[in-house]
Amino acid sequence: MANAAAMLAVVTSRDVVVELRPLPLARAVTGIALVAAILLIPLALTADLPVWFAAALVAVAVGGGAYAAAGSLSHASALADGWLEVRNRLSTRRLQRADIERVSLAWTMGVGSNRRLVVHLKDGATVPLAATETLPLPGQRRALEEQSAELLHWLRDHRSQ
Repeated sequence: MANAAAMLAVVTSRDVVVELRPLPLARAVTGIALVAAILLIPLALTADLPVWFAAALVAVAVGGGAYAAAGSLSHASALADGWLEVRNRLSTRRLQRADIERVSLAWTMGVGSNRRLVVHLKDGATVPLAATETLPLPGQRRALEEQSAELLHWLRDHRSQ
């Protein structure tokens, strides 16, 4: 059991105050998208389709699978030393607590009508938290509000440090 505790200590950091990761429903949808993408590739390559259409299907499957996989790896970590590390699909940012004005719930632009949390900076910029993206289904808004409350607690309670 001592080895398990040592392994857990290596994986988790005492410096992380709040860790935001995709909600279970979002992870399930991501898994379904990845399976669909994996199944679509051999189907497109073996079906009697025009070459250009098969290539387009493979490109959509690879792009959709990569997008889903990158979304599942997204996270936001509020650290005890006053930094918020945000890993979105294509970028990673470190934000200082003093630069954060507020956190809000917002609709995503583009495909679907997902909701997610957004960090508003004092300079007017916004940083979306892709790890919090979820579909507008029952219970998901409450889960987002809980994540928002955790992040706001870190922001308020540690602002003076």
